[in-house]
Amino acid sequence: MLVEPPPRATYRLQFQKDFTFEDAIAIVPYLAQLGVSHVYASPIHKARPGSLHGYDVVDHTEINPELGGEEAFRRLSDALKEHGLGLVLDIVPNHVGVGADNGWWLSVLEWGELSPHARAFDIDWDRLGANRKLVVPFLGNRYGVVLEKGELILSFDPEEGSFSVWHFEHRFPLCPLSYPIILDRALAASDEAVTFGDVLATSERLRVMGEESGADRRTAFPADVQLLKHELSRAVLASPALGQAMERAVSLINGAPGVPESFGTLHRLLEAQSYRLAHWRVAASDINYRRFFDINGLAGLRIEEPEVFEQVHATVFRLIREGRVNGLRIDHIDGLADPESYLRSLQSAVGPGFFILVEKILKPGEDLRPWPIAGTTGYDTLNLIDGVLLNSEAAPMFEQIYRQTTGVEGSYPSLLRRAKVDVLETSFVSELEALVSDLKRIADSERQTRDYTVIAIRGALREIIAGFPVYRSYIGDEEPLPEDRRLIEGAVTSAQKHSALPDRSVHEFIASALLDTKSDEAPGRPDPQLVRRFRRRFQQLTGPVMAKGLEDTLFYRYARLLALNEVGGDPGRYGVTPAAFHAANVRRVQHWPHAMIATATHDTKRGEDARARLSALSQRPEQWAKALRQWRTIVSPHLGTIDEVQAPDANDQFIMLQALLGSWPTELLDGESDAQAAVAFGARMEVFLVKALREAKIHTSWVNPSEAYEAAATDLMRRLTEPNSRFLCDFKPFARRLATQGMLTALARTVLKCTLPGVPDIYQGSEFWDLSLVDPDNRRPVDYVVRSQALEQDEPADRLLARWRSGHLKQRILARILSDRAAASALYAEGDYHPLDASGPKTCHVLAFRRSNGQETLIAAVCRLLGQVISADKLSPPRAFWGATTLPVPAGRWREVTTEREVATDGSGYPARKLFATLPIAVLRPVI
Repeated sequence: MLVEPPPRATYRLQFQKDFTFEDAIAIVPYLAQLGVSHVYASPIHKARPGSLHGYDVVDHTEINPELGGEEAFRRLSDALKEHGLGLVLDIVPNHVGVGADNGWWLSVLEWGELSPHARAFDIDWDRLGANRKLVVPFLGNRYGVVLEKGELILSFDPEEGSFSVWHFEHRFPLCPLSYPIILDRALAASDEAVTFGDVLATSERLRVMGEESGADRRTAFPADVQLLKHELSRAVLASPALGQAMERAVSLINGAPGVPESFGTLHRLLEAQSYRLAHWRVAASDINYRRFFDINGLAGLRIEEPEVFEQVHATVFRLIREGRVNGLRIDHIDGLADPESYLRSLQSAVGPGFFILVEKILKPGEDLRPWPIAGTTGYDTLNLIDGVLLNSEAAPMFEQIYRQTTGVEGSYPSLLRRAKVDVLETSFVSELEALVSDLKRIADSERQTRDYTVIAIRGALREIIAGFPVYRSYIGDEEPLPEDRRLIEGAVTSAQKHSALPDRSVHEFIASALLDTKSDEAPGRPDPQLVRRFRRRFQQLTGPVMAKGLEDTLFYRYARLLALNEVGGDPGRYGVTPAAFHAANVRRVQHWPHAMIATATHDTKRGEDARARLSALSQRPEQWAKALRQWRTIVSPHLGTIDEVQAPDANDQFIMLQALLGSWPTELLDGESDAQAAVAFGARMEVFLVKALREAKIHTSWVNPSEAYEAAATDLMRRLTEPNSRFLCDFKPFARRLATQGMLTALARTVLKCTLPGVPDIYQGSEFWDLSLVDPDNRRPVDYVVRSQALEQDEPADRLLARWRSGHLKQRILARILSDRAAASALYAEGDYHPLDASGPKTCHVLAFRRSNGQETLIAAVCRLLGQVISADKLSPPRAFWGATTLPVPAGRWREVTTEREVATDGSGYPARKLFATLPIAVLRPVI
């Protein structure tokens, strides 16, 4: 139960160096006029310089100076309050950006396990082969190559009195206990060494400390050495001669490229550290710290540690106490060791009933756990809305078109398993091997299981993870919940079914390790700490494997209909029935009435209106098949061959053509196009295409890019989109028709987003048509001047239909409904949900529901699947189309919110031809 009313609507802003707090202050009046109640901000803590997203936080105690720092943030907060707006803040408890700007990380590099921040990071110091060192895979080539090329450069900072090795932008501090190796050379190289007594004493003291072995004494080293570093700094700054001696020593140790033996001392220095520098390719197999997915520069935090929890959240808690933050969005909740415990600690710290959302990706059919939150960030609702506006009956034809056109083989489930195995064996080998090591130790502790070999354990574990049906389970130290037990047992049964192993009992052994939460130690039982660690690691791995295997691999391999390839979606499922849609919303109003409703985010694979166009494609399977045949004939002469493979292949062409249809700019739909706009769009498409090809990991990848294949694909793109090309002459008429149908689908979705139970979110700029591609394309600057001017005009929505391409129509519908949400906030926040069934011959084209709260009521109705009766020039179906179709609207006078027209009903059923006479949507409110 929330202690404050939930947000009426949020507006997501992506802060970065080119969109700061001051920029946001300038648009606050516009956002208030649009009708949102809260700004929904991307992370604002100090991130890496130049960060375009803010998820690479380097200091949780500081507000990002690139955004304006705390002073500018306070001005923004004051401006929001002045206009009656609140702030929902995105926070990142799972990981931090690591590098030269992260003080905690530098401390761990400098002192290893002795660092006061060592427990903040999820580091496996016991990892086999790591030798209790942190593996740091940031080098651009193999260690020896980088060393002997002179790309590891020792440097002395006289202000800090410290030594570091640099590799381009990467800083690797040296442990002060190894300083004597350098200081001795500096003293030996100086004619005045006898006068440098302080430096000699410092060197000797560090040498003695390095020989001490007492654990308690060594723990104090990081603090004790600060004084010695200060003394070293003072001595060097006071003596130019000492500074010169230091420079000579550093220069000598840095070696000379082409003279391998000159790097011996530098190598010895690096071998004395608590880290091992390695080529970035080593990460996949040898890394021993948890990452965000497979990104080496984002290291996992142990937020379950109370001290880490407090330090990471201190600034956020202060801003909440000051009334400057009114809600939180928790990034990547599935990365945490124990999400539920974290959320309970968070609610306890901020006060029960605080508005908290989690970024949780639910697979279709999966329920959100009963955590103390308001709900998810809305990917589940995104796919629910998109699904009900899709023509599910066309699934068999689209499947046939896709398979015949591309030659892609294998069922969707098998393709998903294959993709997950691919990422597991390329990006997460290290994490897999750590699980195998733990499991083998668990197996060896019992005589019934000790014969399970490493190979068998590895194979079974890989099969279970590849077939895991959701992102993760949530087993703690207590008895597993029935849902978790079903997940594990189901995944094991599926893995056994598809297994190539001769002895499939090993799968059941793995299930027992996951499900047996007994903590007693006894002869013949595995170490419970080891079992808990295995369980935690397993659950923190299945999510990244699903995300990378599905969202960042299979979405770019399996392209039956790209509208389905969205975060939280399942391309193997084709659409949602109205009955299932209504049932989901009945459950939603009962359990998660204040969860977010998103239709676009910074992570979605394409803009919401690009998806709407491709969704509308589902209504025209015959025309799609015909267009494909024609376009592939045109494309054929322009294809290349790379290593006896067609470039781009048929599947990549399929993706390219759909991407063009979805994102083709409205200003380029007609014959004579803006040349500058065409060039800009072509450049954006090329960036998208290269990313799509690399994510698919078939002919090229981020790890092993094929410039030849990518060039063949981008060359084809340029040829097809040349002005007046044969392709465009055939493409544009089809694109115009689809754009119109997509527009109608988008309007329906806008109404549903704003009237269903939950909090609608508007991604920055998407109040106009959002035809963007995947990031970074969806983070382009937004023109708020144009949007503000359009909003000022305040024309009724129906008058804007003829000029729909401007995007003003979508904005107007949003603003009108958001205004009504403000006037009747309790109705939208607390109202119940009842499906309304149309009657007559065209009931399948109407989706409607009623919401009530006390004496307040609304009826929302939208058209669906009008593709066969709509064209580029015909924006609404003929009145005769509806026949006797009616909607059960109670007797009385009603106001249609988006057009302000009045509707009078007698309770016998209101005709659809009248309800949808001007727009394919209607939001009815009683006239009081």
